[in-house]
Amino acid sequence: MKKRSVNNISAEVLAAFLDGNATAQESKEIFGALAEDAELRELLHISQSVDAELGLIPQDCEFIPMTAMAATCKEENYCCLECEKYILRKLNVKFDEEKLLQNAIQNGWQKENGTALHNVGRHLEANGLIVARQYNASIEDIANALKENECVIVAVDGGELLGSRAEEIKEDCLIGQIPDHTVVVLSLGQNDRTITIYDPNSSNAEDTYPIEQFKDTWNDSKNYLVTITSNSMKTYTPNPIDLSDVELTEDLNDLREAIAENAHEIWAQNRQAEGWSYGPQRDDAKLLHPDMVPYSQLPEGEKEYDREMAMKTIKLLKKLGYDLIKREETELYKVLKQRILNSEEEFHCRKCGNVIYKHQVFCDKCGADLKMVWE
Repeated sequence: MKKRSVNNISAEVLAAFLDGNATAQESKEIFGALAEDAELRELLHISQSVDAELGLIPQDCEFIPMTAMAATCKEENYCCLECEKYILRKLNVKFDEEKLLQNAIQNGWQKENGTALHNVGRHLEANGLIVARQYNASIEDIANALKENECVIVAVDGGELLGSRAEEIKEDCLIGQIPDHTVVVLSLGQNDRTITIYDPNSSNAEDTYPIEQFKDTWNDSKNYLVTITSNSMKTYTPNPIDLSDVELTEDLNDLREAIAENAHEIWAQNRQAEGWSYGPQRDDAKLLHPDMVPYSQLPEGEKEYDREMAMKTIKLLKKLGYDLIKREETELYKVLKQRILNSEEEFHCRKCGNVIYKHQVFCDKCGADLKMVWE
């Protein structure tokens, strides 16, 4: 059976990397490839799925579909772009449509198959508007934003939102936990029983839906809400992703200190490059800072800040469906490597037909939630 090669990374180098035996240069090449190659990322991701299948690693947190593609059911996949153009017009912000699309492609916001949820609103930011993003939002959050005259974009399951209209407009929409579409919320009806939206898929200027139908389709994006305003005086309310359901294994807890220390080293290196040095008291004019010392010399409070940032970064990766795995020479990983390098079994995304791997959480092409494939 022929061994695979991914992104010019040979099977032998990949196996050495999984073993922890790759050279510094080989590791550098793999890390560079990981940033660009979704298939290679999935090959590495599958390892924890095997562990989970064997009961070695718990999978007990609810994933956030931040990288899911908010794409229209139409071929162009420009629903996000159309929503942002709608808001620019509403706020009387002048723009060049052709340049808007060029910028979207050049910056990686607009992919062939849509726009990732975390990039919704990038055009608006680029045009000087203030954009805030939030998961696990509520109808009350939408109501408050509208009351403050803010514009609102939400990510929904396009097929589920259309319901019976899907067949009427003959769109190829798949219903079932896929946050594949964005719409602009225009208003809420009396007692929040209905919601009126601008939908790029619709030929109508606006469409009104029962609030319960909207909630069902909005839930599929974990209630992703993007608010937009031109009011620079608006009070900023941070809304970090809730990580309380993420539990880390002991080896990841141990990793926290190493990440915290390295984060401090990076901060100090950047400060030093700007001309800062140690001083017992912070002096911005003289570029002196009391934290320009080795990590071991930091006050415990500063260490705790770095540790918290490190811990929440690790938890966020897990919340987004990624895994950090320590490679050791065990029988399990030997079996895993053979599965990765020799597997000819293929699974396909039910939405776009893309080849996926067993236990993959989201399709790396269209962003579809794949739980329905395995259930």
